[in-house]
Amino acid sequence: MPKFNEFKNLSVLYAEDDSDLREITTKTLQLVVGNVYAVMDGSEALSIYENNRIDIVILDIHMGSISGIDVAKIIRKSNDKIPIVIVSGSIATKDLMEACKLNLIEYIHKPIEFNALIKVLYLAVDRLKAQGMLIAKINDSVSYDYFAKSFIHSNSEKTALTKNEIQAMELLLSHRGQVVTYETFSNILEEEMSDGALKNLILRIRKKMSDDTNLRNLSKVGYMLV
Repeated sequence: MPKFNEFKNLSVLYAEDDSDLREITTKTLQLVVGNVYAVMDGSEALSIYENNRIDIVILDIHMGSISGIDVAKIIRKSNDKIPIVIVSGSIATKDLMEACKLNLIEYIHKPIEFNALIKVLYLAVDRLKAQGMLIAKINDSVSYDYFAKSFIHSNSEKTALTKNEIQAMELLLSHRGQVVTYETFSNILEEEMSDGALKNLILRIRKKMSDDTNLRNLSKVGYMLV
C-alpha cells in the first residue's frame, strides 16, 4: 500500500477490551502501521506507554477499572502533544465533555471503519509534524528522524541506520538523561549481545552520528544520551 508509506514508521498504542474488535482493528492497523501495541485494558495501556516509544494512542472509552478517558488524562499530565483518539460505541454527553478537555485529535465510533482509521492516522501525522515530534534533536550537529530512521546532520545530509542501530538509538532517546544498562539493550534487541558486540554496535552509531559528544559510556553499567 504505497500511499500509506507515511505510516510505516509509526508506533501505535491501541486499547480495546472487546477481544473480537481488538483483533479486527489490530489487523487493520498492521496493514498500514509499522508497530502496533494492542492491549485489553487501561492499566496495560499505561504500562506500554511508559516503557515504549509511542506516536499515537487509540483508546476505547470504557475499559474495566481504568477508562480510556482516565488513561488519556494520565498521559496528558506528562505529554500534552501526543495524538490521542477516543473510540466509543455511543457518545454520552458527560463523556464528550470530558473528552473535549483532553486535546484529542478525534472521537470516533466503533466498530472502527477503515476510512475513519486512515483519517485519524493522517490527522495524527499532521499534528506530529506540526509539533516537530518526529525529529529528535541530539545536539547542534545532528538530529534523529523517527520517520526516516536516520540521522540528519547540520549540512542536511542523512545517514541511514540498520535495524539494531535504530532500536538502540530509539532506546537511548526514550530514556534520555538516564542510563540504559547492558542488560536492557540485550532485552530490547531480543538477543543476548556480548559486551564486544554491544560496543561495536555503539561504535557504529557514534561514527554515523559524527558528533557523539552527547552519548556517554558508564563503564560496566551502560550508556546514556544526555
